[in-house]
Order: sequence, then C-alpha cells, then structure tokens
Amino acid sequence: MEKDGSVMANARRLNAVSALDQAKLQQAEQLLHGLTGVVSARIVADSGGKIEEIHVLTDKKVAPKQTVRNVESALLAQMGITVDHRKVSVAQTQGRGEGSTARIIGIGQLTGTRRYLFDGYEFERKMPQHIVCRVRLKLDDDEWIGEAEATDIERGRLNAAAQAALDALEQAEENQVGFALDGVKLIDVFDVPVVVTAVYGLSGRTRTYLAGASPVTESAEHAAILATLKATNRWILSSR
Repeated sequence: MEKDGSVMANARRLNAVSALDQAKLQQAEQLLHGLTGVVSARIVADSGGKIEEIHVLTDKKVAPKQTVRNVESALLAQMGITVDHRKVSVAQTQGRGEGSTARIIGIGQLTGTRRYLFDGYEFERKMPQHIVCRVRLKLDDDEWIGEAEATDIERGRLNAAAQAALDALEQAEENQVGFALDGVKLIDVFDVPVVVTAVYGLSGRTRTYLAGASPVTESAEHAAILATLKATNRWILSSR
C-alpha cells in the first residue's frame, strides 16, 4: 500500500507540474495577443513545457520582422522566457474578418542582410553632474559615433546610452529614418536585472512602436545599448 501511495503521490506531482507549465504557456499566449498588430498567437510546447514553435497571425500595422523582435522582447521582459527567433513564424492577414487571406512571411534566421554591430561606448564628464555618452557602431569597414548628453543619475545614464545609439543609427542611415526614444527602464525578471528600451521608429509619415530587452551582463548602460539595437535593427531592415 505504501508503494501504491508513493506512485500516486508522484503522479499528482507530475500532473501539478504539467498544469503549471500549461498555465504559464496560456499566460504567454495572452501576452502575445496584446502586442501591436497581433490578431492571434499560438505556442507549441513539448511535454516538459519547453517552447518548440510560436505561430503569430498579424495585420499590417507592424512589419513581420519587428513582430518577431516584439515577441522575443515581450516574453523576456514580462515572463523571463528566452526564445530563439527562428522558432517564431509570422503570417500576415489583409483583415480580421472571416474569409481574410494570410500571407506567410517565413521569418527565420537573418542571413546576408545588413545589421549594425555595437563596437563600444564611453562616458565623459563635461561638468559636475553632467555627462556625455558616445556609442560606436560598425558595418563592414564603416563606423559611426553617436552622442547624447544627460544628467549623471541612473536614469539619465541609461537614456543617454540609448539615445547615443539611436543617434549613431540615424547617421548610418543618412537620416532616411528617424527615432524617438520613449523610455528606458531597468527591471527585475525573476531576480535577473533586465533593461527594456521603447523606441518609435519614424519612416515618412509612419510611426512604429519598437521594443527591445537585454539582460545586464556588464553594466546597465551596456544593456541599454544592446536593447536599443535589438529594438531597431530588424525594423531598419524591414523599412528599406
């Protein structure tokens, strides 16, 4: 009887784990449903709750490549879930009603495309309580240095790091696109510090909300730059 009781107890524990994983996956799907342009989202996971595929149906408000980035950033920032972008597929629909047709974009690993690389940053104190941040970006043999000034407090340093990265991107794109920084925030995700950056991408009369997130490995300012690039790199490619 004791053996049978132990087996039943183990079964109950396994069922509890499965139920918890399923609840978390459902929460993740609800989170994706709230992203700009998303009509529906479905997450496919294995028996252990590990995400194998994410299928997203969107309208045309956000470019498919940026939708993939938004999915990655939202899951990391809100739930601490890291997802390989190659597991995310995006389909675009012409409308939300019945009979609308979807065009499969097939988002996977980007190959043979332009991607600006972060090559370093520095802070210079110009006067008491005031600093300048410089961010270097590279593409092939070209280099751009963006600058931004701020008050020497935590929020100011984060904003300056992100704004300097955006300044370098605008130079690299010869002002064909623009950016407006909405905010930078340092948050804790399951006891892991993560920097989240929100940016508006400006192309002609179109304004697109972009978001990126990066865990803090070296410094919060370093993570702010990486989060900014994660938010913008794919959108730049899609806006060409």
